[in-house]
Amino acid sequence: MPRWLRLYALPNSAGRLVENPGVAEFLTIVYFGSNIITIRNKEVKMISLKEVHKCGTELEQWLRMRVYPIAVKMLKSRDEVPEDAIIPTRDWGHRYSLCQSFAKSQRAGLTIAMFKEDMWCFEPVIGLGLAERIPYFLEGQHRYPDSVRKLEDAAVWCQNMPYLEYGAYKGIVSAPINTCSFMPDVVVMHVSGAQTSQLLIIKNWIDGKDLYCQLSGHAVCVYATVPALQKRECTVAIPCKGDRRLASAQDDEILFTLVPELLPDFIAGTRFLQEHGWGLPIIEEYKEEYDLKPAYAKLGEMLGVDVKKSPPREQKYQKI
Repeated sequence: MPRWLRLYALPNSAGRLVENPGVAEFLTIVYFGSNIITIRNKEVKMISLKEVHKCGTELEQWLRMRVYPIAVKMLKSRDEVPEDAIIPTRDWGHRYSLCQSFAKSQRAGLTIAMFKEDMWCFEPVIGLGLAERIPYFLEGQHRYPDSVRKLEDAAVWCQNMPYLEYGAYKGIVSAPINTCSFMPDVVVMHVSGAQTSQLLIIKNWIDGKDLYCQLSGHAVCVYATVPALQKRECTVAIPCKGDRRLASAQDDEILFTLVPELLPDFIAGTRFLQEHGWGLPIIEEYKEEYDLKPAYAKLGEMLGVDVKKSPPREQKYQKI
């Protein structure tokens, strides 16, 4: 069964979908685990694994990334584990945090599958729905008093942490996007600030929409995956202390997550923007009254902004 299905239909009085090819509105039914998400007026494009490899490799090259973008997929059972995957407790005899397995995929090129028994950190266990959100967690007990000053405020954070339905999945697998042997649910990238800006510009080029993300200083493995999985939208997340301390996330890195069906659009946007002076590398200059793009100058004039350049001034020696 495909993971998404487009239906031209309207619900009848009994709430069932009735085929109606003549209607302008369509429904997109997204199958995500045991959940079915209905997205109105939104077409979800199919993409092959070969296209994922090709687009992911090209995006990595255009962005000049220093690590691999990684393909991430939720697993319903061990039967879905790729043959080339490493399971830490089975193959290495010890456990990892999810941020560490992501780091091994993006830096060492490994395919790693993680189940509850492979996890050393419990927050992705809860966030990915591998365990229930027990009262002790929801009370904020693990956050107070170490990182939140009041217990009630720690509870607020815990209750608002994104999460998947308990029991829908058993594990998660990650691999470099250019070699993954599975169709990813999301693509996760550690990128610099400049690369993040470029990805956001590409997203604007695609549909004109900005991103509205839930940001936290904790549990980046959850914040970088769960919202994108649930909404089928791009998201941005900030590396947590564990990702920086234990998984080598750098000071200038941010996580950008996209859904694989958008990869062709991201490549089209990247190519267009590179050809029209909006790509990488960014040309840096400290220059007063720099040249404005025609559309910028026109809008400035319409708003009453003086966009006429000043007469040349005398250049003087300046001590550094």
